Amino acid sequence: MPAQRRGAIALLITSAALAAVGMALLFGLREEDPSTSPMATATVSASSGDAANRGERTPNPAPSSPEADPSTSAAATEPSPVPTPMLKAARAFTIAWAGHDARPGRDTSYDDASRRAAAFADGELAEDLRTHTSGSAGRQQWLNWKERQVQATVKVLRVSLPDGAPAPTQDSGFAQVIYNVTETPAQGDPSEAEQHVVLKLHRGGDSTWRVTGLPNV
Repeated sequence: MPAQRRGAIALLITSAALAAVGMALLFGLREEDPSTSPMATATVSASSGDAANRGERTPNPAPSSPEADPSTSAAATEPSPVPTPMLKAARAFTIAWAGHDARPGRDTSYDDASRRAAAFADGELAEDLRTHTSGSAGRQQWLNWKERQVQATVKVLRVSLPDGAPAPTQDSGFAQVIYNVTETPAQGDPSEAEQHVVLKLHRGGDSTWRVTGLPNV
């Protein structure tokens, strides 16, 4: 065989050998890549399945705490030192005693308010209110109201213990009533004035509280 032909055959054999080595290396690297390995994929799938079977999951972030609703935060209020039954009696008396209605067909005099208040009073005070006759100041006020057809309505603002007064007992006590009087004439704008009165109250044999005195009047 000529030497030139033998050289060509040797070159082909060497090229084939190098190509085989390259293919082997290429397939070897692919098999070693865990991301493409069938075994690795199967292992990941199996792990996910096991976690699902065990009920495991990645915990979600804890939700942020909601802000406090200001509408549900009630401000603490100091209870009144005046017992509720006594407070109600003081309120009812004041509304009747300080309210007037000089419109046609309503009250006939300034003293009608005293007559109404007598229903919430007891003892000598009740008798005085039923027979009360206003002085010149009361009569003058009534004439003014009657001319303008005024209705004087009362709104109680607060009932409290007067300064320096002893604490109420089961049968007696004092109360200071702060109230607002609104005078509404037939024509013109209404006017308002804040006033107060101190009452002495007593609980009768029927357990009903009534006013027995007006210390400051």
